[in-house]
Amino acid sequence: MLKLHQFPSVWGRNISPFTLKVETWLKIAGLPYEAVATVNPGRGPKGKVPFIEDEDGTRVGDSSLIVEHLERTRRLDLSAGLSAAERAQALAIQRLFEDHFYFIGVWSRWIDPDGWRMTAPGLFGSLPPGARQLVPALVRRKMRRDLIGQGLGRHSQAEQYAMGRADLAAVSTLLGERAFFFADRPTTTDAIAYGFLANLLLVPVETQLKRIGQSFPNLVAWTQAMDRRFG
Repeated sequence: MLKLHQFPSVWGRNISPFTLKVETWLKIAGLPYEAVATVNPGRGPKGKVPFIEDEDGTRVGDSSLIVEHLERTRRLDLSAGLSAAERAQALAIQRLFEDHFYFIGVWSRWIDPDGWRMTAPGLFGSLPPGARQLVPALVRRKMRRDLIGQGLGRHSQAEQYAMGRADLAAVSTLLGERAFFFADRPTTTDAIAYGFLANLLLVPVETQLKRIGQSFPNLVAWTQAMDRRFG
């Protein structure tokens, strides 16, 4: 069976937007899989999770490359029937979430003191007492350094959250009151959006960014509906 390697669940949820994207995509596609919890992303071909081990032993890393591999090998296209304009819009939504909003979400969990209050015990609470103090501080320092290197970490928290609000407002407008972003069925775009919105709205990390997300009723209702169906 296809194996999906991902981080262990925290707060009873899949806490990585990218692994939740792939897991949701598999559920939408109706493909059987085995979820394998790993704390060592270095085992993957890209040195990160998610990655898959296909039935023939092929290992693929990166959520988008995983989806492309599965579409090619299973002859699936969840976006079948979308127009060229809709496919372009789908790519724009993907880039918004994966290449911009993601880093604001990382800040909200790892750097924002309100988010860190829940993130630290959630991710590291099971470590021995000494490591429980040292490891989170080291990882948090690395995350801050990575965010500064990426660029968004050079902005103030208020500036980042204003950008996050603009991202969510755009997504809210594009979704409107529809059950799915395109057509009358879920597509890859829905798997992507759910991976990120569930990790903002459905986890106990109470930050200003989450409150901003909660101010868009259609996004809240859509995320809850997706969670009931694919969570």
